[in-house]
Amino acid sequence: MKKILCSVVFAGAAFMAKGQTDSVFSMQFEDVDSKPVKRYATQKIPGQIPNRFISIGYEYQGGHDFSALPAPFPLTQHFTQAAGLRLAFAAPVVSTQKWIVNLVGSYWRTAYAGKDYSFPYPLYRPLKEAGLHSAGLSVNVFKPLNEKHFIYGQFNTDLNWMNQGKNNLDKDALTLSGNVIFGWKKSENTLWGLGISRTYRLGRPLIIPILLYNTNFNAKWGLETAFPARAFLRRNLNKQSMLLAGYELEGNQYALYNGILPTTFLQRGEIKPRISYERSLYKFWWIAIQTGLRVNGRFNVTDRYNGEKENEIIRTTLGNAFYFNVSLNLVSL
Repeated sequence: MKKILCSVVFAGAAFMAKGQTDSVFSMQFEDVDSKPVKRYATQKIPGQIPNRFISIGYEYQGGHDFSALPAPFPLTQHFTQAAGLRLAFAAPVVSTQKWIVNLVGSYWRTAYAGKDYSFPYPLYRPLKEAGLHSAGLSVNVFKPLNEKHFIYGQFNTDLNWMNQGKNNLDKDALTLSGNVIFGWKKSENTLWGLGISRTYRLGRPLIIPILLYNTNFNAKWGLETAFPARAFLRRNLNKQSMLLAGYELEGNQYALYNGILPTTFLQRGEIKPRISYERSLYKFWWIAIQTGLRVNGRFNVTDRYNGEKENEIIRTTLGNAFYFNVSLNLVSL
């Protein structure tokens, strides 16, 4: 899910690379003997979505139905909304010609609201009373090999929980994910790469191939893709604003504590087709507004960490919901 805060994930961080020139001046004041300039690939293409260093956002999902089995008796509940704060901060750790390393921290919360039913119903009351929390830390590494080739790696650890009367968290709330990509910088306007990803974006751990493809068709239109996690068609209105249309997958696994029963796990996955508008407010401070549909991919409870379908003890039907997200961002262009 996250996090694709990130979604991000690409969810992400800024990458820069410099050329290097060395020269030798002879002791006899003869001609300068210059070594060839060695250039390095960058991960940027002109006009791409700005990288975010600070992001302060809020997401609101509209009303949607909810039902779960097994239950005391068949009943469809209704959440009037699901909303919460989304924060992210990225900091450069290493920035040299040959290595770019960034550290990214994030926090998401989803609070649910609905009618106050007095009887216990699987998940409904706990979601209203505690909501879902996710705190993440990731390391992004960009290693240019030369002018045409690069390696990109992203390594994430997330602490995800719904706290129902147990104040301490343990390793059961942790999930680990990441990806490694080998890429080609075909030209200033096109880069692509192939890799492998371990992801919780649909709630359950998956190891899948990943395709990175960023390109500009012309000065106004471009495509930015990390398939299957996300893909966006980009329209640059001018140097300070853009429109985006596409989708992103979000999700993670949450530890459910109640202080009495053994820990269980909610596997949450979402598909979000959406449109977005981003523009500069003042210098490097940008606003991003997005709206679309939150489509349920998975929202079931298992009795063990990384449980499969046969380990599900609660299966839900979660209605789709229209949503919007607004964020203020400090960016790098």
